Amino acid sequence: MGTMGVQSIGFSMLASRSLFFMLRTGTSLYRRRLRYASRQYPPNGVKVMQAWSPQHYRYEAERHGVQDETIDNAIARIELIVANNANVTPVLTLRHLSAMSGVEYGFLRSVISRSMMRKKYRVFSLRKNVPGRTRYRLICVPNEELKTVQDWIVRNILRHTRSHPASYAYHPKSRPEFAAKAHCGCDYLLKVDIQDFFNRVTEGKITRIFRDLGFSDLVSFELARLTTVTAQGMELPEGLSERRWPAIPAYQSRYEGFLPQGAPTSPMLSNLAMLALDEKLQELASSEGISYTRYADDLTFSARKPHEFESMRRFKRKVLTELNAAGFRPNLRKTHIRGPGARRIVLGMLVDGQKPRLTKEFKDGLRQHLHYLTSDDHGPAAHAQANKTSIGGMFHVVRGKIGWATRVEPEYGRKCLIQFRTIKWPPIYVYRDK
Repeated sequence: MGTMGVQSIGFSMLASRSLFFMLRTGTSLYRRRLRYASRQYPPNGVKVMQAWSPQHYRYEAERHGVQDETIDNAIARIELIVANNANVTPVLTLRHLSAMSGVEYGFLRSVISRSMMRKKYRVFSLRKNVPGRTRYRLICVPNEELKTVQDWIVRNILRHTRSHPASYAYHPKSRPEFAAKAHCGCDYLLKVDIQDFFNRVTEGKITRIFRDLGFSDLVSFELARLTTVTAQGMELPEGLSERRWPAIPAYQSRYEGFLPQGAPTSPMLSNLAMLALDEKLQELASSEGISYTRYADDLTFSARKPHEFESMRRFKRKVLTELNAAGFRPNLRKTHIRGPGARRIVLGMLVDGQKPRLTKEFKDGLRQHLHYLTSDDHGPAAHAQANKTSIGGMFHVVRGKIGWATRVEPEYGRKCLIQFRTIKWPPIYVYRDK
C-alpha cells in the first residue's frame, strides 16, 4: 500500500480532535515524491494518485475544510515515516488504521483497552520436548478480526523492515541451513538459548519499534497493544499504568503485554526487538574473531584455534551480561561450549566439516520410518498406529523429514524420496510429488 494509502483518508477524519492531538509536532521535513502503483481504497476516501504528493494532499484537505495546522502536522508525520522507510504505509490515527484494514474501530479500541481478551485469542498449550521434565508452550491464536489487522500490519509495515544480517529466522529466504553453514569447520562452539523468548519481548519494546519507524507515540502504543497479549504475573510497577496515556483512561492496564506465539506479527517483531542486541553481539563477536548467528531464540557463536576453552568461557560471560542487560534471560540448561573431540551441532545439523550434515540420529529415525512403511509386514496403517498418529499425519511427517534431508544433503534426500514413492499408501494419501 505504501504512502499512497494516506491519500485515501476521508478528510473529515483528518479534522478530528484525536488526529490533531496525535500529530502536534513542530518537525520540519523535506518533501519527497515516491512512485507506487495505484490501488482502490475504502469508499468515501480521496481518489488515489500514483505518487505521494504533499501538494495534492494539501489541496484535497483544504477542499474538505481541514485546518492548516492539522494538514501541516499530518504531512509532517507522513514524511517522517516515509523518510525512515519509503515502503512503510503511514498510519495517522486508529480510525485511519480501521479504514485501511477494514476492521471496525470499536473492535480495535477494545483490543487496545485489553477488554475481553479471552474472546480475542484462542489459547492452548503444546508440550515441549524437554527430556526429564514436563514443560509447555503457550500458543495464542488471534480471532478472525484481530488476525485481519495483524496481517495488514505485516503486509504494510513489518515486511518492509529489515532484521540484522546475523538473524536467520522469520524473514523471506531465511533458512536454518544457512545459519549452520556459517559455523562449519569451527573448533569451538558456544550455544546460548533465550528462555521464554516471546514473553520477554514486551509491549514497551514493541512501542519503541514502531516509534523508531516514525509513527507517533500514541499510534506506536496502539500498534503495540494490537500485537501483544497479557497474562497474570506480568504486572506493571505500581503507578506506571496510570501514567500511560492519562487522557485515555480505557488504555490504562496493570499488565504488561508481550508477543503471543501464534500471531502473524510476532516473528518479525521479535527480530526487530532483537536488532540492537544483535548489533552488540555481532560487534562483540567480531572484536574477538568469533562468528555469530541467531535463529529465533537460538544464539550460536563459533571460533577456530588459537581460541581455547578458557577464552570461550570468558566470551560466554560477556554474552550473558549483554543478554541480561537487554532484558532477556538465558536458559542455562541449554547454554554450553563444545570443543575439539565433541560433536558440534547447530540447529540439528553437524558443522564439524565444510558443509552442514544430517545427524546419525536423524538418519536412523528416517530409515526406520521408511523400513516399516515399505514393509509388507507393517505398512502405513500399522506404522501410524504404532506411533499413535493418523495415516495422513504419518505421511506428512515422513515427507517433511525427507524434504529437510534434501535441503541439507540433496543426494541422500533424493534416495529417500525414491524409496518413499514406493510406499503403498491408501489412495487418498497418494499425490504427485513436485
